[in-house]
Amino acid sequence: MSLTLTLATALKKTVKNSYHVVLVDDNSQTMGQLTSELQTAVSRLIEASRFKGKLADTAINYGTDNNTGLLLVGVGSQDKLKGGSLQKIAKAIYASLSRLTKSAIVSLGDSIDEVSFGQLALALLNQSYTFDIYKSQKADKPTLKDVTLLVSADKQAAFDTLLQLQQATAQGQSLTKDLANQPPNVCFPAYLAEQAQNLANQYPELLTVKVLGEKDMQQLGMNCFLAVARGSAHEAKLVLLEYNGKAAKKDKNSKTKGKKSSLEQPIVLVGKGITFDSGGISLKPGLGMGEMKYDMGGAAAVMGMIKALCEARLPLQVVGALACAENMPSGTATRPGDIVTAMNGKTVEILNTDAEGRLVLCDTLVYVQRYQPKVIIDMATLTGACIVALGYVRSGLYSNNEDVIFELEQASESAYDRVWHMPLDDDYQEQLKSNMADMQNIGGMPAGSVTAACFLSKFVEDIPWAHLDIAGTAWQSGKEPTATGRPVPLLMHYLYRQAIQDAV
Repeated sequence: MSLTLTLATALKKTVKNSYHVVLVDDNSQTMGQLTSELQTAVSRLIEASRFKGKLADTAINYGTDNNTGLLLVGVGSQDKLKGGSLQKIAKAIYASLSRLTKSAIVSLGDSIDEVSFGQLALALLNQSYTFDIYKSQKADKPTLKDVTLLVSADKQAAFDTLLQLQQATAQGQSLTKDLANQPPNVCFPAYLAEQAQNLANQYPELLTVKVLGEKDMQQLGMNCFLAVARGSAHEAKLVLLEYNGKAAKKDKNSKTKGKKSSLEQPIVLVGKGITFDSGGISLKPGLGMGEMKYDMGGAAAVMGMIKALCEARLPLQVVGALACAENMPSGTATRPGDIVTAMNGKTVEILNTDAEGRLVLCDTLVYVQRYQPKVIIDMATLTGACIVALGYVRSGLYSNNEDVIFELEQASESAYDRVWHMPLDDDYQEQLKSNMADMQNIGGMPAGSVTAACFLSKFVEDIPWAHLDIAGTAWQSGKEPTATGRPVPLLMHYLYRQAIQDAV
C-alpha cells in the first residue's frame, strides 16, 4: 500500500507542508476537537468560500513552507455518516491532497463510532490503489503518503485494533485487484498457482500450497471441472492454500518456519477462477467479452483473503480453494448435450457451456469436504441474472444455514460490503431436472441466479454452506473498468468475528 494511516490523540508538533483536514456538516458544525486557533481558521474559510458542508464538497486554504494548509470536507448530515457517504468523503480527501502534500491530519475526535471509523479507514487506504503496469507512460506518482487520524483518547485502543484489521484487508483487496486486472494472456490457471506459491513463500510459518493438475482430477473423477477446461490449451488447476493461524508464532516479524499441524475443521473459502470465459461452444456475444477476464474474481478474492489473513494473523484455520480453468471453444471443447459425472457420482447434462462456473465449483465443493470443514463459503461471478436482480450494489447471498446467513449479514453491514439474502427453496430445484441425467446445468431464464445456487447446493450435503454471487460487485464496468476487491472486506470482517467467538 502506498498510503499509511496512523492514529494520534493529539498533535505533538506541526509538520511543515502538511494539511489539516476538518470535516464540516451541513449546519457548519465541525467534527473533532479543534484548537481555538484552528477553529478560527475554519470559520474564516467557511465564510470566505461560502462553504455549505454538502457531502464531499471541499474548500481549501493552501499552505506555505511555514504554515499548515487547511482542507474542509463536507459530510452532509452527521446522522447519515456511514457507508457510501464515508467512501465519498475519503475520495474527496485523497483527490484534493494526493498530489499536493506528503502528509495530512484528519480530525475525528469522538464524533465517529467504531463501525464508521473502520469504513472510513478502509476507504482511505483503497484510494491509493492503481494498476498501470502495462502503460508505457505512467501518471505522476501521488505525493500523499501519511495520514494521521486524530481521535479521542478513550477510543484509541478500539480504533487501533480496527485500523490494523483494515490495513490487512486493504492489502488483501489490492492483491485481489491486481490478480483480477491482469490480462487473460498473462493470468491463466498456472499463473494463479504460481502466485499462490509466491504468497506461501512470503508467509512460510502460516501458509502451505497444494496444486492439483488435470491428471489428479481425472483420478479423482472431477469430470465436471475437466469438462470446462477441455477446449483450452491451458491446463486446469485446483489450487489449495492452507492457512494455519492457530499454529503460527505471535511475532509478526518472525521469518522462522513454524511446525505445521494438520488443519482441524477449517473454514473453507472456494473461489471460481475462470481466467477467461468465452462461453465455450455456447459462445458469448463479442460486445463486452474483454471483461470476461474478471470471471476469476472469486478465486482472486480468495487469494486476497488469504493474504489479508496472513497480515492480520487471525488465530483461525482456513483453506482457500481456487477452481481455475479457461473456458474456450475448440475441437476438443465440451458440447451442449454432453453428460459428465461429478466427483460425487452424480451425472450432469451440460445444456449450456456458458454455465461453466457451477461445473468447476461443484467438483471443488465435493473435494474440500475431505477437510471436514466447519463451514464452506464459495464466491463466484456466477450469473448475469444476479445483476438483473441486485444490480452492482449488493452481492447475492444463498445459504443452507440460518446462523451463517446472520453472521455474513452482520459482517456485510460493518464492512459496508453488502449482501442480500436470496431464496433457496426446494421448488426451484424442479427447473434443474433432466430426462437424461441426474440434473442439468441450467434451469432456464426464470430465477437464473437462484437455480445456479440450487445446483451448487446439491454438492454440499448437510455442511453449513453459503454461496456469494458476486457477478455485479467483483468489478465495475464503464470507461475505467477495474476490479473492486469485493468481497474481501465482507469475509475479513466475518473471519474476524469468528476469531473473537473462538477466543471466548
